[in-house]
Amino acid sequence: MNAVRRFAKEEQGTSLIEMMIAMVVLTVGLLSAMALPMVAVSGNSRNRWDSTGTILAEMVVNQISSIPLGTSVTITDCAGNSQIINSAASSTGAGANLGTGSIDFTQSFSSITTGYSMMYTVCGASTGTRSVYDVRWNVQTIRANSTNFVTVSSRIGSWNGRPQLFAIPISLRTVVGNAGI
Repeated sequence: MNAVRRFAKEEQGTSLIEMMIAMVVLTVGLLSAMALPMVAVSGNSRNRWDSTGTILAEMVVNQISSIPLGTSVTITDCAGNSQIINSAASSTGAGANLGTGSIDFTQSFSSITTGYSMMYTVCGASTGTRSVYDVRWNVQTIRANSTNFVTVSSRIGSWNGRPQLFAIPISLRTVVGNAGI
């Protein structure tokens, strides 16, 4: 009987310190759960921008692939801006400067030869948003008059007039022309 009373006395409840520890753990868990939707929305926007940047880089590669080597084509973005895509090449590479296998975005946009860069506007069909992408390319001769190596990079510059800082560029590299000649 004495042992039963002693056992019941030892388990009378939780201490104040145990309650405070439980509250801290609960608070950290709830704050983490509240931050999760914000992180998910941010990741979703970044993925959308990267996908659009990839599509723009593919468009430039396709335009350069579809025209005769050394010529240019004009395209128009949704804002009505005409953009020239030049495919002329040189042995050291014509157009935007190359860094380590990719376009060097430290080069000022205005210093790139006309026809090798564009600020392309993409309009959201249902939302009315506008994103401006900085697209640059370099065309290097592999075999004169037949084969060129094309590097195209794009990154978001602004979204609805707000600059997007620290955007990582999307880069595509391909060989265009008639390698069999």
